[in-house]
Amino acid sequence: MQTTHAAPTTLKERIHSLDILRGFALLGILFINIQLFALPNASFANPLVLGEMSELESFSYWLVHVFAELKFMSIFSILFGAGILLFVNRLADKGIDGSKIHIRRMMWLLLFGMIHAYLIWFGDILVAYAIIGLIAVLLRKMKDVWKLVFAVLLYLVPMLFFYAIGSMFDTMPEKMMEESMAEFLPSAESLSAEINLYQHGSWFDIFVKRVQLNMNYQVGGFFMLSVWRTTGMMLLGMVLLNQGILSAKKSKLFYAGMAVLGIGIGALISNYGVQEMAQNRWEVVHYFKYGYQYNYFSSIFTSLGYIGLIILVYQLNLLKFLTKAFEAVGRLAFTNYLCQSVICSIIFYSYGFGLFGEFSRFELLFWMLGIWIFQITSSYIWLKYYRMGPLEWLWRYLTYKEKPQLALNVKSRN
Repeated sequence: MQTTHAAPTTLKERIHSLDILRGFALLGILFINIQLFALPNASFANPLVLGEMSELESFSYWLVHVFAELKFMSIFSILFGAGILLFVNRLADKGIDGSKIHIRRMMWLLLFGMIHAYLIWFGDILVAYAIIGLIAVLLRKMKDVWKLVFAVLLYLVPMLFFYAIGSMFDTMPEKMMEESMAEFLPSAESLSAEINLYQHGSWFDIFVKRVQLNMNYQVGGFFMLSVWRTTGMMLLGMVLLNQGILSAKKSKLFYAGMAVLGIGIGALISNYGVQEMAQNRWEVVHYFKYGYQYNYFSSIFTSLGYIGLIILVYQLNLLKFLTKAFEAVGRLAFTNYLCQSVICSIIFYSYGFGLFGEFSRFELLFWMLGIWIFQITSSYIWLKYYRMGPLEWLWRYLTYKEKPQLALNVKSRN
């Protein structure tokens, strides 16, 4: 008998390829996030603020910039858009208006995001996803061709903003130029103060700094980048789901082509951009007008290439230990995302071990690997006994207003 009330997705209803991709993306975003946790903020855009880079540091910067920056976040956004469509359609099949429940779901996500952004880490994505999720659901009924057109147009908007910012540096008054440059190329005193804050400051001192950074990320960053790019990626995710691409329904040849062309084109363009930035020594005007544009534009190609590669590996039944690991992490993506922030806070902030600024980019890759191993292992063990993660359980409880079954050994109607 068909269920006629709103209820969470059952284990049998889950799409394996989506969970695998979600876990892959969740682990991949740590390439970026661990740097934002462990290094001065300005060094993310301009690595030379920490001094000249060694060969290992240059390699690490190149690796992350070409193969990780924006790529895994794009996959996450694509999957979030696909998830919105799945959520609403699944309830519609039961005769339920899923859009109303989706609004409640996004409002709870917004609350989780605010808690994360202000009490744990300024680099939160949940706030933006919750707000944009309310926009994207309104566009779900458009034909796929129009979704694709809107996705492309929205994706390109931030490139205009980047160019405009770079052009402004050429014309702004000298005093304003100095203030802006202080953020992109901070003084030794500013860098020392930032490192001292995260190594020795109180939780409240870091909270005050976090609030200031959130104003930039959740206001400036949202309207200049997130609302355009992320909305476009969510629409693209809906198209890829409708066309059977995310659910592994295409041929192996299709995914092989997707992988080779996507990663190949994306890496070539992004690599050219990083060489250009290095030759110009990450000069601010060049960075915004030209340098960063290459990576921004090419990231979607690499992201789609990664999707093709992971689904191809899944279809060929290769590296099962790896796809199983990704799937376990993906089924606990919400819990694992917030756990990454908690773990990194403990490692790098003063109320933990206070190791902020103590490691190079290359050394941070080993910390990242350690966190990966912990999250894969803990996710796999957890799912031996439970149907979902603790935060997934809480989110579903708040969304559906009924307690989902958590333990695997207890029978339920699901």
